[in-house]
Amino acid sequence: MSSVEAHQNLLKQVDGSATFQFSNTKVISSVTGPIEVSRPRNEKPTQAFLNISVRPATNVPTTREVYLESKLQKIITPMINLEQYPCSELQIVVQILESGEREQFTCMELACAVNSLYLALLNAGISLKASFLSSFCSANESGLIVRPKKIDLDQSTAHHVAVFSIVDGKSDELIYSDSLGKTTEAELFNTLNIISSDIDKINETVRQTVLDSVLQDYIWKF
Repeated sequence: MSSVEAHQNLLKQVDGSATFQFSNTKVISSVTGPIEVSRPRNEKPTQAFLNISVRPATNVPTTREVYLESKLQKIITPMINLEQYPCSELQIVVQILESGEREQFTCMELACAVNSLYLALLNAGISLKASFLSSFCSANESGLIVRPKKIDLDQSTAHHVAVFSIVDGKSDELIYSDSLGKTTEAELFNTLNIISSDIDKINETVRQTVLDSVLQDYIWKF
């Protein structure tokens, strides 16, 4: 199982930022807004326009990054109270610092991006409908591997990523799941249960990250 590391409030020129790392996969996300919409056609009278951009670790964005953007849009949009920010825009930038996986896989980067975005949205003070976190696993002939490393993914027969809401410090409802490879319905449900349990462990690190950030920002008055 790969290690987890997270930090908030690293970029001062945006409203919120955070990094999240699974082993060799590291992502930093930033949130700017609510601000005036950059293009008039994107203005919505009843809610904010969500602008998500994903940038690769090297070279320029490709269809792979567009694919990640579409997934993040599906995951993040329902989790934000966009109606509280009418006629405005929320700009989100996800920068992949270290990929940690081959181009044919996206589960590591997607899970990292979701978790860093959650922390960045909290850091920016954006109103959320629920807390949420993500984890992933791979399957081979020996069974399931939670938070697999690059070599485990290369040897896998299937891999899965899931996002759960967090209620009272525990994973609750399934928000999103994505699987690729050979798997049965029973194996999928077992996988989701294992990912749900792992998210409970990840949440301990996330809660400590938020607490540390609050303590650092707190201004003591005597």
